[in-house]
Amino acid sequence: MSYDTYVYYNKTQHRQTLTINDMNRSLLTWTNDSIDEKLTPTREATFIAAMFAFIFIFIGLVGNIILLATILSVKKLRSNIINIFIVSLQVNDLMNIGFNQFFVGLSYANREWLGGRILCDLVVYFSGFCMGCLLWHHCLIAIHRYVAVVYHKLLRKMSLKTYATVSLIITRLVPIAACIPSFRRYTISYSPQILRCQFIGRLQIIINVFILILLPASIIIFCFLGIFIFVARATHVSRMKQVRSMQTSNTQTLRREIRITKMFGSLFAIFLFGYLPYGLVRAYDKRGHLHPDIYVLLTIIYCVSICTSPFVYGIMNNQLRHECKQLILCCLYCKKMSEYKKYSLTRVTAVNNSANNNNSPSTTSLRDIKVKLKNNITPV
Repeated sequence: MSYDTYVYYNKTQHRQTLTINDMNRSLLTWTNDSIDEKLTPTREATFIAAMFAFIFIFIGLVGNIILLATILSVKKLRSNIINIFIVSLQVNDLMNIGFNQFFVGLSYANREWLGGRILCDLVVYFSGFCMGCLLWHHCLIAIHRYVAVVYHKLLRKMSLKTYATVSLIITRLVPIAACIPSFRRYTISYSPQILRCQFIGRLQIIINVFILILLPASIIIFCFLGIFIFVARATHVSRMKQVRSMQTSNTQTLRREIRITKMFGSLFAIFLFGYLPYGLVRAYDKRGHLHPDIYVLLTIIYCVSICTSPFVYGIMNNQLRHECKQLILCCLYCKKMSEYKKYSLTRVTAVNNSANNNNSPSTTSLRDIKVKLKNNITPV
């Protein structure tokens, strides 16, 4: 059986009655092994991909759990609207990494899909849901960043709790609504090229591309461009006035908002770097002429981009990085949680006071705090 014949057979109504195991066995029984080599990835590619996938899945799960525990254990951190968005993003990443990417790694380790038709369909729905949820998170965060930087006076009049609640609801409802056409009409098929199921309905693909990808990405780019233009103009005006170091509270607030904006901009850029190549290749290779190993490589790049988000928060957010370090130390030394919260409150207060004074926390004060913390630790 040729490849074109398999594609035609796969698009008929008979595919709905086939199980995943039947499809996997059929690839081995049709004519000869040349068909299997043409349709499925090589053993070397799937072995390397499975190894990298499970390594980064473990790193991503541990990093997301540590970040969530850090934010939720400190009252002052979890009361910040930015950290609320971060928690929501990390929960979404945990679902994506722990469910979708885990079964992708299993399919590469076994060179066939494991779990049956229902689980294969769930991975498709969860993949679309997590991708749309991630982009709409970044979209509403970008809108908040735009208002915070460009219209900071308007931000004071806004109800941040209401905005956060509405944003979190929208980020969940839009991806679910985008999957309704696929619920009403079955548009999922198993692909031996990627060793998992995928959407094949044209209407569902168009909805996913425009509503879950292009629309939020366009809003994000527009907001970041607006922030960049505003900052460039403000910098030019300050240079014209020969004001090199402004110590006003508005300037300090603006610098803080710009740092936060850079962090979320970096996360969005990493997501584009991971998903855009895969999406472009899928759009170009509609007939499946490319070698399956190319899809394996692009899938692993996407998996790595998702699992690295906790490290971006740690690198670009000093407060979260220090709190994560202290949480890890508390776990290693079996320290009581009450003492950790007491230290965290001291640390957060010191960081906020230093930010108000436009100075970074002094090395001496941090050393004193750490010395006091070590003296109170009694290893088990």
